[in-house]
Amino acid sequence: MNVLVTNDDGYGAWGIEALIKALSERHNVFVIAPDGNRSGNSHHISLGNKLILKKAGANHWVSSGTPADCVYSATKYDMFGVKIDAVVSGINKGENLGTETIYSGTCGAARQAVLDGIPGIAVSMMLPDNNLEWNDRANWHFESLAKFVKDNLETLSSLCVTSDNGRGRDEPCVYVNVNAFSYDKFSEVVFTDLCFREFVGDKIILKPLNKENTAFESITASGENCSKNRGYSDYLACKDGKISISRIYAEPRTCGLENLDSITFSL
Repeated sequence: MNVLVTNDDGYGAWGIEALIKALSERHNVFVIAPDGNRSGNSHHISLGNKLILKKAGANHWVSSGTPADCVYSATKYDMFGVKIDAVVSGINKGENLGTETIYSGTCGAARQAVLDGIPGIAVSMMLPDNNLEWNDRANWHFESLAKFVKDNLETLSSLCVTSDNGRGRDEPCVYVNVNAFSYDKFSEVVFTDLCFREFVGDKIILKPLNKENTAFESITASGENCSKNRGYSDYLACKDGKISISRIYAEPRTCGLENLDSITFSL
């Protein structure tokens, strides 16, 4: 398969390097990734803004844009001269569970892929213990999850619904979200629902920038992530040492129109 690889941690990050190495053993890999960290950029598209694209090697590019920009650039402009069969975004350094998928640049890239007619797979890994050092490469077993993606790419791609293969059935586009704890091996692969991720204790701190207090610097002080689970959620599966796979709608859907006939509005 011809696989486009991107991420939101930036070109050269540990997770994307492990993914490129593993996928290259079986597939033709093409890379376009941001030139720096773009975590939390969700599905941001740089409409009307110029992007800088720089060649980083054979079939490797870096972009000044976001993860969604990277996919958009590769699909709207034939950067590599081949038909891309799948887009894999990640491996993200940190989880993208439940409601975090709204904010995730990793998921934004996979979402853009299916909207552009290409299967999109977002892949993320988290540390199993908060006491483990975040910046110690030895704590991150990206290779084990990258191997899983390599060995199951065709199956993961088949779980997506793209703008090309689902529209005749009026089915909304679907991308795949893969999460796991940082383990050498996994006990099982399971399909999961999304948990609700509540950021307990998050605070916004305003730091004055002048004596008149008319300008401030806004700083986010992160609290603790707490998961509220709906059934056997993505979080619970990862906690149990499994690989979680969630199929997520890429398109907004309206709530049902049932039982709304009695509601009236003034004009």
